[in-house]
Amino acid sequence: RRFGTKCTACQQGIPPTQVVRKAQDFVYHLHCFACIICSRQLATGDEFYLMEDGRLVCKEDYETAKQNDDSEAGAKRPRTTITAKQLETLKNAYKNSP
Repeated sequence: RRFGTKCTACQQGIPPTQVVRKAQDFVYHLHCFACIICSRQLATGDEFYLMEDGRLVCKEDYETAKQNDDSEAGAKRPRTTITAKQLETLKNAYKNSP
């Protein structure tokens, strides 16, 4: 139990006789191989996004989230530019009080 294979999603042990799903180096129970957003169980051939921590997102939810991020990207404020005089003032202030 302590050293056997564990499901990436639920961290419970997986008996050697149980059928599993794999995504790269991650192993899941069949019922744990599901989208974290809509909880839809993913089947063989379904397209999904695998996050670095092993969580799964179905293609539909991933594309929806990506569209929302793209639309919010336009709402960001423009990058701040610092003039040479401002940079010199910052350096002097840091020199006096790091």
